[in-house]
Amino acid sequence: MPYYPETTVLQPLAHVVRERRMPKEAIPHLSHLVAGTRVQAMNVVLEGDILRKYRILDVAAALRESDPARLAEYITIEEGQRAQAGQELARRGRGRRAKVLLAPASGLVVRIRDGRIVLQVSERTVEVQAKIPGEIEKIESHMVQVVGNGAIMQCAWGNGRFCYEAFKFLPDDGFVGLSRLDPRISEYRGVVVISPIAVNKGDLLVAQQQEAAGVVAPGMPSDLREFALGLTFPVLLTEGFGQKRPTALIYNLLRDNMGRQAAFDAITPERWSGERPEIMIPLPHGGATPPIPTLDRTLEIGAQVRILRAPWDGLIGEVVELPETPQVIGNGLRVPSATVRLPGEQRGLVPLANLELLG
Repeated sequence: MPYYPETTVLQPLAHVVRERRMPKEAIPHLSHLVAGTRVQAMNVVLEGDILRKYRILDVAAALRESDPARLAEYITIEEGQRAQAGQELARRGRGRRAKVLLAPASGLVVRIRDGRIVLQVSERTVEVQAKIPGEIEKIESHMVQVVGNGAIMQCAWGNGRFCYEAFKFLPDDGFVGLSRLDPRISEYRGVVVISPIAVNKGDLLVAQQQEAAGVVAPGMPSDLREFALGLTFPVLLTEGFGQKRPTALIYNLLRDNMGRQAAFDAITPERWSGERPEIMIPLPHGGATPPIPTLDRTLEIGAQVRILRAPWDGLIGEVVELPETPQVIGNGLRVPSATVRLPGEQRGLVPLANLELLG
């Protein structure tokens, strides 16, 4: 029976396709973007308003006019139009003696009837960034599809923040050495700090003190989740919570591209969403379009996999055998397993549930 493990994308060069969406309840603003437009990671590609409460504006009282026929002539806005705070909605007369009704807040005119304007007021404005440099391939009212090329590394967890900055590995003495630097002149100020070992609360406080743009680490204690969510810079965990061994491929890709800027999208993963936290490093591709990472593949012999549990957690290997029957593993359980060739030509029997494909 085919087995479909979870797929994590770790590619040194790929054609990256990402959809950026606004909340369904948002009312989109008019966009002048078209397919083929080049965008930078920090560019806003979608903008809209989340609407909540209603304001009923009495045009008759404001203009001191009771004739319904005349009121219709004085109203200068139509149903379905957006109004900005202070915008004229109705006017009677000219010059200094004119009676004018102005919008008390920004919002959407949802109804005009019986001498009243019903305005649904904006609660907040939503801005959606491209998050990767590239080109707009498709645009709809609530969705923009952006494509770009570069190295892509999906991670396990993020704190919901985003930045597009350069990155730098920790000094040899780690966060202790980082804490001794003067933040005003530190080379780590405004860059993302890459840690090859798990971080703790003190490390994150040092990064905050040094005004780092973000932190990437293999793991951190799970009880720091709420603290990390409250930080203003992105925190990305490449492996997950706890003391995790780093995946060599991720940190080698980062080391090979030192000096470049990268998109650090620390989106918080949700159960029913396909979006995952990721790092994307824009790279030249020599004219030929790189391959798009493949997802939803079955586990087959020859597949590249990453092991998720001890004793080989974080290691990348190749599937060399898929036994048809469940196998007995170290703890005595008989479970569906695969034989994986590990670094150094070592082989190990790994439960299928402890494997993920590399896309």
